[in-house]
Amino acid sequence: MTWKALSLGFVLALAACQPEADSPEARAQQRSNSLPSSNGTHNELTLFCDRDLWEGGLGLTLIESLAEPMAGLPQAEPHFDLSRIDQKAVTSLTKRSKSILTLAVIPDSSATLVIRDLWASPQLVIAIIAPSADELEQRVRASLPEVIAKFDAHDSRVLASRIKSTQSAVVPTSLKELGVQKLTLAQGFKTTLNGDGMAVLREDTRKSIQYLLAWEAPWDGEYDPSQALLGDLDSLLNTYFEGLQDGSYLAVEPQIPVIQSYRQQDDRLTYVSRGLFRTQKGFGGGPFLLYSYTDEKNNRVVNLCYLVYGPSMKKRKVMMELETSLQSVILKP
Repeated sequence: MTWKALSLGFVLALAACQPEADSPEARAQQRSNSLPSSNGTHNELTLFCDRDLWEGGLGLTLIESLAEPMAGLPQAEPHFDLSRIDQKAVTSLTKRSKSILTLAVIPDSSATLVIRDLWASPQLVIAIIAPSADELEQRVRASLPEVIAKFDAHDSRVLASRIKSTQSAVVPTSLKELGVQKLTLAQGFKTTLNGDGMAVLREDTRKSIQYLLAWEAPWDGEYDPSQALLGDLDSLLNTYFEGLQDGSYLAVEPQIPVIQSYRQQDDRLTYVSRGLFRTQKGFGGGPFLLYSYTDEKNNRVVNLCYLVYGPSMKKRKVMMELETSLQSVILKP
């Protein structure tokens, strides 16, 4: 298929998605049901990009952004695992990839198209087209932040759907006591400590030990609690988590800054903290992910923090799964 034909296909697919009087939602659902299942797991991204464009400078631009190491991990792991395919090498199988970014030079054409479920389902295809290689690179540079955000959101939706069947539908009593009404939680997590406004749950997998540390902290709704919450986390790790060596204990890694951001979730302002923990007076450590949900009605912040110890495993994908869990939290009104 030529790029002109492919771009025309994109335009037709885009037009087909526009609202019309005869139930576009029903047509979209019917079309999705007739598509094959997509291939690939979270954080995998397939590039349809010819070698001359890739080696002409576009490849470096894409690698610097798409394969940039993720923050908050002990080893360097890329944001996306990339696979590049020349246009002429595209097959019906590669068109079934879950996430596809297509790049092409087409004379007298300039567009960025976002198509869902074009060749498979669930699938997100983003096509960036420009009339020259230089203009394509400029358009890609300008579009990459939004493109990354769209693929991240797509990964999150697909991941949530795929893991839902393996998760427990029942929120543990220890978390209900902290006001957690809903949480997508792996079935293997068991409460090991509960009381005094905090709880610890643990799951042992084939390659890792995972903890969920939960606690509540007072908050008057005025000041920024983010730094105080990191102090709370460090204190709880010191008190309740021992290392394998005599006299050792866990602590927030002091040498690497914790990355913090904010998001709206369940109509609440939520603080997100990503960092590393380490064993003081011993060996070992790993990543942690802390979501702190504000609860102004009850003058508090509810904190849920995953910690992962798995020295022999890559951690990017499991941290994505755990973040999907934390994004499912709903507190009691």
